[in-house]
Order: sequence, then structure tokens, then C-alpha cells
Amino acid sequence: MKRILSVLGIAFFLPLWSSALESNESMRQPLEMRELCEKAQLLEAKINKLRLEIESINQKEKVSAPFIRNAHEMLARCFTMLFDMQRFSNLLALNQDSNKNDFVKCSIIIKNFASYFKLISSQLEKATLEISRLNNSRKKNWEELDLELKKYNDLYLEIETKAERLAKIRKENIIQNDVVYHLAAKSESLEELDAELEAENMVGVLKNTKIATNLSLAYPVAGKIISEFGDKGADNEMIYYISFKTCPNAIVTSPAKGLVVFSGKFLNYGNIIIINNGEYRIFLYGMDTLFSSTGDTVEIGDYIGRMEGKSNENPVIKMELKKSGEPLDPRHWLLETINKKEKS
Repeated sequence: MKRILSVLGIAFFLPLWSSALESNESMRQPLEMRELCEKAQLLEAKINKLRLEIESINQKEKVSAPFIRNAHEMLARCFTMLFDMQRFSNLLALNQDSNKNDFVKCSIIIKNFASYFKLISSQLEKATLEISRLNNSRKKNWEELDLELKKYNDLYLEIETKAERLAKIRKENIIQNDVVYHLAAKSESLEELDAELEAENMVGVLKNTKIATNLSLAYPVAGKIISEFGDKGADNEMIYYISFKTCPNAIVTSPAKGLVVFSGKFLNYGNIIIINNGEYRIFLYGMDTLFSSTGDTVEIGDYIGRMEGKSNENPVIKMELKKSGEPLDPRHWLLETINKKEKS
């Protein structure tokens, strides 16, 4: 009976999904929007690099500063000791009981102190020059960072303005959203939601569209991979996703071409976007703000959301890839896409 109802459900909703997809074919984000997002992510990467360089300079300065302070103290002591040695030498010269060996010993001590004094002076000079160089580099980086931040803020405003326009003309399909959110409401885990989406034959719907099913994956954010498929998580269990660390307020773009089959909050995962591409589903979680809605057709590089920007720590987004409910390592497809770009 349950099987019959499921088939009837698919038969009923399939035309609705198909008509929604046909209307959404004209709703694709313009190429200009993808180009703006690409520019923004390149700027984010540059801004992050400049911030890291400034932090590196600060760390180097912290190492050099104590040495300079200690060197000044050591030189002051050397001055005092050399002065005492000189006075002792004069006393020896006045003392009739002094012998030649006393003068030789005193001379050697003074000479050793002089060499040590010269060494410390040389090291202090080098450290002072290094501090000066670091200050100049930091000043240059701060100036460059200010310029890049201004460019980024202008670009960010342009993207937000265009996103608002796109949001106004987007044709939401209420029945379609009701179906998916009903599935999400009754699912008690991400695996269960994925199984429900599989049962609703989203793959079959996708095959009736013009969306290519050859999977290509790209980075969803400008950042670096901090954990990989197969690593051990905080609970010492194997993880089945890739984590990217990015910068606050980072723009998130679609890592794949496909249909957004879910967009919204889900259990304790926060905001999630699930993109269906042929036999594959791509899960993205960790975003603060979502732009893409359930039913949207997306291309690689389309604007789909933003990361959190209030915290001082760099936010992290996770990307998971599944086929028929089985987790796959996204790294293979990421590398394949990178290689294709390099060849072209």
C-alpha cells in the first residue's frame, strides 16, 4: 500500500516539478552575476592572504622585540663591566706588587668583553633593521588591504543589488516547496531526508530537463580545505565531507550544476542547500544566509548564499557528495575540474 501511494505521489507531483523546472529554465542567473561572484571570491582570497601576511609580520615582530630589549640590557651591562675592567687595569698599573701575569689576564678579559660587545651590537643592528623592514612591509600590506577592501565592498553592494532584483523576479512554486518541506519535516536525519528525496525520484525528474548529468565540482568559497573525506572528526568518527575555511561574510557559489531540491534550515545542521545533478546530490551546510530557493536551477559559480560575518573566527562550510545514498569523496571531481581549467 505504501509503495502504491509513493508511486501515485510521484505520478501526481512529476508534472508539477517538470512545469516548475520549465519556468525556472528562464530563471537561470545571468552570466554577469557569476562573473561578479568570481571577482568577489578572487578578492576574498587576496584579502585573506594580505591579512595572513600582516599576522605573520606581527608574529615575527613579537619574536624580534624581546631580543632587542634584551640586547639593549646586555649592552648596558657590557658598558658597565668594561668600565670596571678599565678601572681595575688602572689600579693594577698603580699597584707596585702587580706582576706581568695580572696585566695579561686583565687584557684578555677586556678583549673578550670587547668581542662580545661587538657581537651583540651587530645582532642588535640586524634585529633593528629587520623590525624596520617588517614595519614597512606591514604598512604596505595595510595600504593594499584598504584598497582591496574598498573594491570588495563596492563589488559586494553590486552583487547584493543584483541579488535583490533576481529575488523579486523569481517565480516560487508553492506546491513544489510544500512537497519538499513536508519531506524535511518528517525526516529525523540527513540520511533519512536523502532517502526520501531518492524515493521521490528527483533523479528521474532531472533526466527530463536539459541539465547535464556529467558531474563537475568547484570550490564553493574562496578558502582552503581544512578537513577531508576519510579524516577523523571531533568524536573520532570518520567524516564523509570536505570542509573549507573561508573569510567572514564570504560569498558562497554553487559548486555544481543542477537543481536545488532543498534549501532551508534542517534539524541541528542549520542552513542546508542540496543540489541534485543526475545521479549525484551535493550537500552544503554552514551558511549563514541562503539566496537560492528550492526549485532553482543553478550553474557552477551561481550565487547561492553567504557565510557568517559577526564572529572573529573564519567560518567553515562543509560539502558532502552522495550517489544513491552512498557518500563519495568530492576531491576526485574537484581535482578533475581544476585539471580541465588548467588545460583550457
